[in-house]
Amino acid sequence: ELKSKSWEIHWEDFYEKPENTRNIFSKLINSDSDSVFFTPSASYGFAVFANNFELKNKKTILLLEEEFPSNVWIWKELAKNQNGLVKFVPRPSDDDWTSAILNHIDEDTALVSVPNCHWTDGGLIDLEILSLELKKNDISLTIDGTQSVGVMPIDIKKIKPDFMVVSGYKWCLGPYSLGLAYIDSKYHKGDPIEYNWMSKFPIPTDSNVPDMTVYEDFEYESARKFDFGQRGNFHLIPALESSLELISSIGPDIIYNYVDELNEEIVKITSEMGFSNIDRNYRAKHYLGLRFEKEIPSDFVENLANENIFVSSRGKQAIRVTPHIWN
Repeated sequence: ELKSKSWEIHWEDFYEKPENTRNIFSKLINSDSDSVFFTPSASYGFAVFANNFELKNKKTILLLEEEFPSNVWIWKELAKNQNGLVKFVPRPSDDDWTSAILNHIDEDTALVSVPNCHWTDGGLIDLEILSLELKKNDISLTIDGTQSVGVMPIDIKKIKPDFMVVSGYKWCLGPYSLGLAYIDSKYHKGDPIEYNWMSKFPIPTDSNVPDMTVYEDFEYESARKFDFGQRGNFHLIPALESSLELISSIGPDIIYNYVDELNEEIVKITSEMGFSNIDRNYRAKHYLGLRFEKEIPSDFVENLANENIFVSSRGKQAIRVTPHIWN
């Protein structure tokens, strides 16, 4: 509607909603807004961090087995360019990912990059416990929060990671091609991976449009310097803004506990059908992986779809179940 009357777009329209969205998100994760930047994807966010991370004396990057690709390829590239090594923590037989990660840390571990819960079946990583141990050993922590932020309570001030990225289309209920990331203040003097006009002009104090042909050397002393180009997007920003407002008004704790109750009902019924799942002590409560004894039959998902039952198979052995407050 705004775009159809482009003459009514004002200079401040490029800033007000993005800044409000940045503020809502920062409160949601208990961070300061100066440490939050906009990203079009998780892979872009990881690339920004990797551009400012250096493997020095320690060379090993630790990931999870069957990790989502956006949290894999960037580290393989970094390792290749900086003479490093990527190692994968095997899926633990007891489903205790946190202990498994800690048991694979050694004197050469430089970085651990993990989600809050495994994207295939909800296997939980206790980020507060993990971060505490990593800091004792001077190991950096980066997080893919796509499968948790918005539904699962997250506290940056308790976890204190180096970096966390969230694709907005998932549990933040936003559109594709828009997300947000947190980056610790010690990286704020680093370099972005692109230089767009919004990252090179200060936030305006009035409605006067700056002279775009004057290339003064301005630089944000905050994570705003990492914002991707066209982040003042009139089609996408309002959708993410209103979604984050909705989530904040309900509260992630309430959403998380409600979805937990739904999943417990599903566990009860599907257990009688012969499915197994991760014990709730080692599973994010909004996530459920219905496990087969062996691999998922090749026609299982298709046969269910023919009965108007739609599920996702992720990995080789589990059907992913992720209900929300409306279904």
